[in-house]
Amino acid sequence: MTVLRTLTASVVCASVAVGIAGCSEQESSDRPFQGQSADQVAAKAVAATRDATSLRLAGKVSANGQPLTVDFHVDTEKNCKGRMTVDQGSAEVIHAGQATYVKGDKGFWANASQNSAGQEKQAQALSGRWVKVPVGDAHTTGLCDKQGFLADMDSDKSERKGMTKGEVTTVDGRKAMALRKKNGGETITLYVATEGKPYILKLVQSGGRNPGTVLFSDYEKPVRATPPPAGQVIDGTKPRPSAP
Repeated sequence: MTVLRTLTASVVCASVAVGIAGCSEQESSDRPFQGQSADQVAAKAVAATRDATSLRLAGKVSANGQPLTVDFHVDTEKNCKGRMTVDQGSAEVIHAGQATYVKGDKGFWANASQNSAGQEKQAQALSGRWVKVPVGDAHTTGLCDKQGFLADMDSDKSERKGMTKGEVTTVDGRKAMALRKKNGGETITLYVATEGKPYILKLVQSGGRNPGTVLFSDYEKPVRATPPPAGQVIDGTKPRPSAP
């Protein structure tokens, strides 16, 4: 499963290795999810999160060994707005209708245009400007595909066994149960809401190649994504005339 991985090239999550298979556990009668195994609770959490019409995801993950900070509001219609920050720079992202718009600083565009001719000049020209990016651009549009990255969380059946129940704690003011799985040097912890729908509230991956933490919130809240004014947009989907 991949929320942390899906967050970059469709980023988040070589992480939510959660699933359906059961395991027997002794627990007190006042514990949440009594009579359900950790894997069963995790499967319900993935389903509830997948079925939510909208949510916010925010946190720090690792992408190809580089830190990536994201904060995005997304819905099932791919309405989306948010911000992403890498070592080299940062950018705002809006997806509305059938188009994605990105406004990055010079560092962001310099990194995005690595190895291209006129890299420095191009980064300077695009800095602080809204750019309409091609459909399918892996570094941006994947972040706005809620159903796509949540489908990745439920795709690998072989990773969906062997979770154990942990402590009951609070995440952003909401009660949550920790579910954990260790795989070699990697530990994945999934925090599931114990009241109301069993939404995923937090995902933590420690150790391994892609450590990171992602918070999930603002479930079912409308995402108000509006395209920037046309006069402020550079259309990056069209070929630009070459300099004379």
